[in-house]
Amino acid sequence: SAFDRIISSGGFVFINTGQAPDATVIPISHELAESAFDSAACIGCGACVATCKNGSAALFTSAKITHMALLPQGKEERSERVLNMVKQMDLESFGHCTNTEACEVECPQGISVLNIARMNFEYNKALFFKKK
Repeated sequence: SAFDRIISSGGFVFINTGQAPDATVIPISHELAESAFDSAACIGCGACVATCKNGSAALFTSAKITHMALLPQGKEERSERVLNMVKQMDLESFGHCTNTEACEVECPQGISVLNIARMNFEYNKALFFKKK
């Protein structure tokens, strides 16, 4: 499906991170871990796209981008990830987000539209540093 192709374009870590370490080995604050987990809770049900007047998949895509951007394992490829996933979202002909926040209201997992703001920030930052 379109969501699967978006995930395939960058929704995971490509580098070898080894086996799962003990929870206390990688220093990360509880708040940051909870934020990443909240974003990772997206189940890809499509309710956000169905309720959006533009048919945007920004909430789904941004949840996956935010999940990986917040964790240390995902920082290495964050620029490439956001550029690829947003490009794939556009190739799938999803509409653009106009911040009506209807997606957040209908999301069964309570994914926040703040993820869309983070996605836009990460995207613009990636474009800026790509040009240099």
